[in-house]
Amino acid sequence: MKKIKYLILGILAFVISTNIVFAAGTASLSTNASTIENGSRVKATLSLRGVAAWNVTIHSSGATSGCTEKFVGDSGTAQNVNKTFTVTCTATSTGIINFYVSGDITSANGENVKISGSKSVKVVKPRQKSSNNKLKSLSITGFEITPVFNINTKEYQLLVPSTTEKITINAAKEDSYASIEGTGEKEVHEGANFFEVIVTSETGVSNIYTITVTVEDLNPIVVTIGKEKFTVVKEARNLVKPDLFDETTIKINDIDIPAFINEVSKYTLVGLKDSNGKIELYIYKGNEYIKYKEFNSGKISVIFLEDEKKPKYFEKTSITLNDEKIVAYKHNDLVLVYATNIATGKTNYYSYDDEEKTLQIFNINDYINLISKTEKAKIVIAIVSILLAISIIISALLYFNFKKTNKIKIKEEFKKSKSSKK
Repeated sequence: MKKIKYLILGILAFVISTNIVFAAGTASLSTNASTIENGSRVKATLSLRGVAAWNVTIHSSGATSGCTEKFVGDSGTAQNVNKTFTVTCTATSTGIINFYVSGDITSANGENVKISGSKSVKVVKPRQKSSNNKLKSLSITGFEITPVFNINTKEYQLLVPSTTEKITINAAKEDSYASIEGTGEKEVHEGANFFEVIVTSETGVSNIYTITVTVEDLNPIVVTIGKEKFTVVKEARNLVKPDLFDETTIKINDIDIPAFINEVSKYTLVGLKDSNGKIELYIYKGNEYIKYKEFNSGKISVIFLEDEKKPKYFEKTSITLNDEKIVAYKHNDLVLVYATNIATGKTNYYSYDDEEKTLQIFNINDYINLISKTEKAKIVIAIVSILLAISIIISALLYFNFKKTNKIKIKEEFKKSKSSKK
């Protein structure tokens, strides 16, 4: 009995070590959809299990331009493998697309099996695309928006405590075919924060719902520039540090305010937020705020300023740089700007090349002196021209007067001569 037992175990070990499989291979046909719209695509998949060689064809017919394909091959190792073959058809009319398979498969033990099978896919008329771009719900986790959500109300407000740093916007679309964006976790800062939830219909038309989230400021610092009111930004996380500046804090109304300082130019910048929630940096000089307009040209970075005393011979104008209006000074075709080099702290006039977007330091005094000399020269030339013109006029008058006098003398002498002959 022991010999028979060991013989059986030995045979099993041999079978396992040589991967001999006595089971016949199998085949199955499937599709990725049972119903599609006309003009859409559908995929048929033939899955083979436990095969060492195959000679199969996936056929197609019916409401399609056709996608029949034949697959012939083997595992290359005489061992059984699993294989998958696919064809993709495009529906060309309503009706039925038929898929079926034929051929044979061979297992590693040499057993050959004929295969067959079929699948059908229904082709229907395309569905009309939905134009629904409405929300079914809109909310903010832990808070109540006002007014209460209504599918046709587009604008909402929310007041949150000053300690709030983040909110979560939740929304659901009314139509499953629509797309939605603008939901999820959002950062909020002191003052007004504006968010949009955009619903786009299947037809591509968008509908926008807006939420204004105001983070409460219990003690706002309000400043007025021109006719517009701003609030001083108190949170450093709401500001972006410019190059060549260091972070610091300053006191405004006895409150520590985040700021940036450039030790060379001695400029201090603070953040101001306008009524729309937009934050920008301003140069802070006591109670005066000047908008910070930095411009990088080559290797220099400058802050544009307005010269309190307009240079002689120049007219005040403006140019647009980086979508910002900058005060400039123009004489004939020459345009200058007044700016401080942040790296050196020196303030000069610069000529601006609009084509190359570069600045070049300009000696305004030499230019004004040249214009003055030119103006003086023009005056001298004008005086000389006037004197010359007067001289020509006087000479002409003297000439005509001399000519007239001479003519009278000739007439008198002629009369005397005529009377003496008598």
